[in-house]
Amino acid sequence: MTASDEERNDSSVTKNEKEEDIMDLVGGDGPWQRWIFMVTLLCCVPDGNHNMVMSFFAPNLDHWCARPPDVNISIKEWKTIALPPNDQHCSRYKFINFSHINEVAVQNITDRPTIPCDSWEYDDTVYVSTLLSKFNMVCDKGWLVSISKSVFISGYFVSNTLFGYLSDKFGRRPVLAISDAVAVVAAIICAFSISYPMFLVCRFFIAAGVMGMDTTAFVLLMEIVGPKYRSMYGMGSHFGWDLGYLVLPGLAWLLRDWFKIQIVITLPCVLLLSSWWLLPESPRWLLAHGKTDEALKTLTKAAKRNGMYSEDTEVKLKAIISKATKLNLMVEKRVKLGVPSAGTLRHKELNPFSPGVRGVNAFVYYGISFNTNEFAGDPFINFAVCAVIEIPSYIVTYFVIQSQGRKNPLAVSLVAAGVSCLLIYPVPKGKKEYYIPTEHNFVIQSQGSRNPLAVSLVAAGVSCLLIYPVPKDPWWINSSLYLIGKFFITASFSIIYIFTVELFPTTVRNAGLGAASINGQIGSILAPFVRELGKATHPVIPPIIFGVLAATGGGLVLLLPETNNRIVPETVEDATEVRY
Repeated sequence: MTASDEERNDSSVTKNEKEEDIMDLVGGDGPWQRWIFMVTLLCCVPDGNHNMVMSFFAPNLDHWCARPPDVNISIKEWKTIALPPNDQHCSRYKFINFSHINEVAVQNITDRPTIPCDSWEYDDTVYVSTLLSKFNMVCDKGWLVSISKSVFISGYFVSNTLFGYLSDKFGRRPVLAISDAVAVVAAIICAFSISYPMFLVCRFFIAAGVMGMDTTAFVLLMEIVGPKYRSMYGMGSHFGWDLGYLVLPGLAWLLRDWFKIQIVITLPCVLLLSSWWLLPESPRWLLAHGKTDEALKTLTKAAKRNGMYSEDTEVKLKAIISKATKLNLMVEKRVKLGVPSAGTLRHKELNPFSPGVRGVNAFVYYGISFNTNEFAGDPFINFAVCAVIEIPSYIVTYFVIQSQGRKNPLAVSLVAAGVSCLLIYPVPKGKKEYYIPTEHNFVIQSQGSRNPLAVSLVAAGVSCLLIYPVPKDPWWINSSLYLIGKFFITASFSIIYIFTVELFPTTVRNAGLGAASINGQIGSILAPFVRELGKATHPVIPPIIFGVLAATGGGLVLLLPETNNRIVPETVEDATEVRY
């Protein structure tokens, strides 16, 4: 028998053997999975904390040229006498001698030349201390705020590449602990930054750590639940991110000091160092790497905890583990024979994401989320409302992807969010009322991942394209479209995580998720600068960019295979056999 004949026989055997998912034998949904879910949920909290906190580290603060030490007049008098009415934030009138400034005739002041501010005073009625005032990130240095957000996302980029590879090579559990330790050290040092470059470096490593925790914990969770429960647990894990997101306005309102906020949001990372003792290694990873004894021990413990253990269960587990060992040997043989595998997977599954589906999701999501300071009304309430709207989005999306699959809902969500984006930027300032859309149907349960993903993307794009033409009054129309856009882009963002995990095989799942996420990180890095582009050109430019890209991303989703209620692939061969 030739090597190719032996390989074909092995393939036909293993294909039938894998019809029954191993987690169904120990209980696909039970106390064992729920305990791991709770820890995973907490592992996602620091990511939401540290990612979105810049809105309170560098909020929109009223600022003006600082009064010289020898000038003893009130702020109101200083603004009237020394600051030009059309630019009180970044320039002042030029005076030779400040000692008699209060004697200068106001009617003649406008004839004086102006010079840029060399120092600033800040309105401290809302915040006691911010990074904006600490490092003077205003006027010609205002772009540094966008830089800090992009540097943070760059940490995601490195994390997805490095920790994804390490997780697939050394296991989910050790990488989770290492990434958490990185986040703790960087976050503590960040609080004591003495310069802006030091702050940026710390933020970079914080991002790498919290993303490593988030992604690795998510992959572990998806690998320990049964196929029909992946959507439920996958969508549920996003509440961890949203919890971290949602507590920020409350912390900022109570503390009003960036240093104190930084210390408080570091505490969850410190507590999660205990995850090394709280979480097991993924049995799928153990089997994929030939660690059969450890896998049997973990699966037996899971079966007992879920009340599924019996002598028959142990026999079936040993049989599956034996088959998994045979399959691993076959895969190694293929590698030695040079049989195409990873290249085929990369071409078929990874390339459809490369043109921009992941990038579009992240680009539009962060484009909306990072600009809550531009929204009308109280900044704390605005931020909280934008965080709260993600909760119904997750719930609705869960039921939709169960009934409609992943692909179409993702596409529609992207287009709908895109349409809403075109109406976000013209929202008038100064309003304190808020509107949250409530007319949603809970239909995701039977639709899977692909179709809801496509629907979400399409809906996001359509929303963006309609933003700018809508009249500014009444104001609540724009506010509603902003939240609708956030609702749909959040839906697509949550669907694509589950979708990606289901597309990649166990042997390269974490690395595959990381590689697909790289496109998302590129979009995330660029998103903060869209605001600057709008200031330099025209307010309509950012929503047009969001709308067109979101709609395009929704179309690209339709090129992907549906994965709803299918057993996740264990090997590269399994993944390449997925049909469109």
